[in-house]
Amino acid sequence: WQADCHVHEKEQSVLGVLDITLKMSEVESQLAANRSKVIFLTLSSIAAISILLWIMVHVLVGSPVQELVKATKMVAKGKINYKIKKFRNDELGMLGRSFNEMTSKLEEVQRQLYQSDKLASLGRLTSGIAHEINNPLTGVLSYASILLKNEELKPEVKKDLEVIVRESKRCREIVKGLLNFARQEPPKKTKVNMNEVIARTISILSNQLTLNHVTLHINSSGELCEINADANQMQQVLMNLLLNAIDSFEKKGGTIEITTKCESKDDRKGILISVSDNGCGIPREDLAKIFDPFYTTKGQKGTGLGLAVVWGIVEKHQGKISVDSEVGKGTTFKLWLPANNSVNPLIKNEENE
Repeated sequence: WQADCHVHEKEQSVLGVLDITLKMSEVESQLAANRSKVIFLTLSSIAAISILLWIMVHVLVGSPVQELVKATKMVAKGKINYKIKKFRNDELGMLGRSFNEMTSKLEEVQRQLYQSDKLASLGRLTSGIAHEINNPLTGVLSYASILLKNEELKPEVKKDLEVIVRESKRCREIVKGLLNFARQEPPKKTKVNMNEVIARTISILSNQLTLNHVTLHINSSGELCEINADANQMQQVLMNLLLNAIDSFEKKGGTIEITTKCESKDDRKGILISVSDNGCGIPREDLAKIFDPFYTTKGQKGTGLGLAVVWGIVEKHQGKISVDSEVGKGTTFKLWLPANNSVNPLIKNEENE
């Protein structure tokens, strides 16, 4: 028990020694095979995860970003009405919606600038034309009116003179409209209660409403806010809208409804005025043109300047005007005006020029 090669306790008895020899080549080859499998599986897993991550990034991030880049390039080329169609409920989806809102506002601003520039150019042109026409037109009307007073005129001559007088007066009204259109002045803003403006406008048109058998309903908000506006120009806007509503009735008789209420837009407090009628309505293809100067759906009854003037006044008050109409059912003009506003710098510079 004291020997170096067989150490055991003194109390233990050793019967003998058994030496076993084990061949390790098979074990080593098995270890090598297992090592290769582990390396292969590791590389395969890394490749599979990499491909999966690439697909996820491409689908979730790459494609939406590429669509946004494409949209910005289209806008840069001038196609500001380009819209992103596919959205997801994530941050990139919110970005896409914000982009569409931005392009919608850009399109609206471009339309407003185009309309303002067109109105300004047309105003300068019509001012000169109106003055040139007005003088000879006054002479024709005066001489025709004097000749009509001659009792010795033949009936056919008198009839022709009546046509000249009637058409000359119509031309005079057109020229008057042109001058009013060209002389649009900057609004002189004061605190205005729109209910009072509406009441004053209705009192002026009361005879026309009665003669045309038009029923008028007014729905006013009890908490109507005051706005900074030019009361005379607001009256002109309402008068043009009401006259259009009266003219929309092909036969005498109809209903006009005026609704006013406080409504905020883009975090700005303001007032919404709706003028609705149950007249003949406006064809859908004409709705985009009704604010263009000289465009009218009334035939010879209209000059096509009323709504153009309305649009210009609303723009100078930093408001918005829209129209909904259906043939045979009626038309609704919606006018929104901010409670607190100042003159638009673009319009102010244009007026100074």
